[in-house]
Amino acid sequence: LTRFQVFSRDRFTCQYCGREPRELTLDHVVPRHLGGEHTWENVVSACVPCNRKKAGYQPSEAGMKLIHKPTRPRPDGFHVPHRLRTIYDQWNKFLPQ
Repeated sequence: LTRFQVFSRDRFTCQYCGREPRELTLDHVVPRHLGGEHTWENVVSACVPCNRKKAGYQPSEAGMKLIHKPTRPRPDGFHVPHRLRTIYDQWNKFLPQ
């Protein structure tokens, strides 16, 4: 579970506001000080303003909603980062959707 893997899973998009900022951070949906773990199901990409707004709260306490529920990626053994898919559109016909 690395930053790049989470950002790639989330398509380099903030999972709270939907923007694609230049700088992303990791956010624990359930903060670690409240018992949240560093797992696929609890870590999302967040832009700096959204991460600051949410701070150490749960999304509902901060008045925020997740765009997508965080999940573990499928173990299909083959991964192409989202940004490469958009750069090389001609690859898409050969890649699993």
